[in-house]
Amino acid sequence: MGLRLSQIITVFLFCLNGGHIQAEMTLTDLIYDESIPYHLKVLDALPSEAKIQVGSDSAKHTIIEFMDYFCGYCKKIHPELIDLATSREDVRLVFLHHPILNESSLVLAKIVVAASLQDKSFELHNAIFSIEGSLTSEKLESAIREVGLNTVQLRDDMNRDDVEKMIKLSSFLAGGSGARGTPAMFINDIFTPGYLSRGQIEGMLMAN
Repeated sequence: MGLRLSQIITVFLFCLNGGHIQAEMTLTDLIYDESIPYHLKVLDALPSEAKIQVGSDSAKHTIIEFMDYFCGYCKKIHPELIDLATSREDVRLVFLHHPILNESSLVLAKIVVAASLQDKSFELHNAIFSIEGSLTSEKLESAIREVGLNTVQLRDDMNRDDVEKMIKLSSFLAGGSGARGTPAMFINDIFTPGYLSRGQIEGMLMAN
């Protein structure tokens, strides 16, 4: 199936606003190549720094979660997704940024993408979702220290134009998928907005 009209409009609006698709995925491919499901096109269109992945590219199943670090349900489902992906070799789990809840959501997404430039995006991502209680600046600073990030480099990298463009592309593609909130997931090629339990996810994997 090709892209829906909403997906095509989303991509064109992104490009008109100065965005760019990853080199491996041209705009023509994204819109017209019906041989690739949309959820896989999303992964191809995004640079590696914008993705947080657990599991092998060759895994039979792919779970994609569009998430926001201030989303309570994203935090609730996080340990279940990690446990699922680490306990099954046939599952690839990919977290994608969709910071929509507040201005701090975008700041946090920038910090985590910047951490990828030190090869520590998963560590920081996991540390943030493992914080007990409310997410505060003090708890975030503690998580950054525990992960062992170079804070000077982190501060410089998070303000790079390409870092923000990666996040904007991820959010535009989320919108094209139909995501109006977080969490929003693809279980293989099935798009599912909202929270799903581990049991529901495993049931969908069995059906695929």
